[in-house]
Amino acid sequence: MPRFYFNLHSRQDHLTDEQGLVLPDAEAAWYQAVRSAREIIRGDLHLGCRFEDQVIEIADERGTRIDHIPLMEIARYSM
Repeated sequence: MPRFYFNLHSRQDHLTDEQGLVLPDAEAAWYQAVRSAREIIRGDLHLGCRFEDQVIEIADERGTRIDHIPLMEIARYSM
Protein backbone atom coordinates (compact mmCIF):
# COMPACT_ATOMS: atom_id res chain seq x y z
CA MET A 1 0.00 0.00 0.00
CA PRO A 2 1.19 3.55 -0.68
CA ARG A 3 2.27 6.06 1.94
CA PHE A 4 0.67 9.51 2.04
CA TYR A 5 1.92 12.65 3.76
CA PHE A 6 -0.24 15.38 5.28
CA ASN A 7 1.55 18.73 5.37
CA LEU A 8 -0.04 21.72 7.09
CA HIS A 9 0.41 25.16 5.54
CA SER A 10 -0.58 28.64 6.62
CA ARG A 11 0.64 32.09 5.65
CA GLN A 12 3.17 32.04 8.48
CA ASP A 13 4.05 28.39 8.97
CA HIS A 14 4.67 25.13 7.18
CA LEU A 15 4.59 21.84 9.10
CA THR A 16 5.93 18.86 7.19
CA ASP A 17 4.65 15.36 7.91
CA GLU A 18 7.82 13.29 8.17
CA GLN A 19 6.15 9.91 8.83
CA GLY A 20 3.04 9.81 6.71
CA LEU A 21 0.45 7.06 6.79
CA VAL A 22 0.12 3.89 4.78
CA LEU A 23 -3.35 3.92 3.25
CA PRO A 24 -5.05 1.94 0.47
CA ASP A 25 -5.50 4.84 -1.98
CA ALA A 26 -5.87 8.59 -2.52
CA GLU A 27 -9.52 8.50 -1.51
CA ALA A 28 -8.62 7.07 1.90
CA ALA A 29 -5.95 9.78 2.21
CA TRP A 30 -8.56 12.45 1.49
CA TYR A 31 -10.85 11.09 4.22
CA GLN A 32 -7.92 11.01 6.65
CA ALA A 33 -7.09 14.63 5.81
CA VAL A 34 -10.69 15.66 6.48
CA ARG A 35 -10.64 13.90 9.87
CA SER A 36 -7.36 15.64 10.70
CA ALA A 37 -8.74 19.00 9.58
CA ARG A 38 -11.70 18.61 11.94
CA GLU A 39 -9.36 17.87 14.85
CA ILE A 40 -7.19 20.89 14.05
CA ILE A 41 -10.23 23.15 13.80
CA ARG A 42 -11.62 21.94 17.14
CA GLY A 43 -8.24 22.45 18.82
CA ASP A 44 -7.76 25.91 17.33
CA LEU A 45 -11.26 26.97 18.36
CA HIS A 46 -10.65 25.70 21.89
CA LEU A 47 -7.36 27.63 22.10
CA GLY A 48 -8.75 30.74 20.45
CA CYS A 49 -6.42 30.40 17.45
CA ARG A 50 -7.26 31.15 13.84
CA PHE A 51 -7.47 28.33 11.32
CA GLU A 52 -8.99 30.14 8.33
CA ASP A 53 -5.78 30.35 6.28
CA GLN A 54 -4.58 26.80 7.00
CA VAL A 55 -4.49 24.11 4.33
CA ILE A 56 -3.69 20.41 4.55
CA GLU A 57 -1.69 19.28 1.55
CA ILE A 58 -1.76 15.57 0.71
CA ALA A 59 1.40 14.31 -0.97
CA ASP A 60 2.33 10.87 -2.26
CA GLU A 61 5.55 8.95 -1.63
CA ARG A 62 7.36 10.93 -4.34
CA GLY A 63 6.36 14.22 -2.72
CA THR A 64 3.89 15.04 -5.47
CA ARG A 65 0.89 17.01 -4.24
CA ILE A 66 -2.24 15.01 -4.99
CA ASP A 67 -4.78 17.20 -3.21
CA HIS A 68 -5.18 20.06 -0.78
CA ILE A 69 -7.92 20.78 1.71
CA PRO A 70 -8.51 24.30 3.06
CA LEU A 71 -9.63 24.07 6.67
CA MET A 72 -12.16 26.84 6.09
CA GLU A 73 -14.02 24.58 3.64
CA ILE A 74 -14.18 21.80 6.22
CA ALA A 75 -15.43 24.22 8.87
CA ARG A 76 -18.08 25.51 6.50
CA TYR A 77 -19.42 22.16 5.30
CA SER A 78 -18.45 19.41 7.72
CA MET A 79 -18.64 20.58 11.28
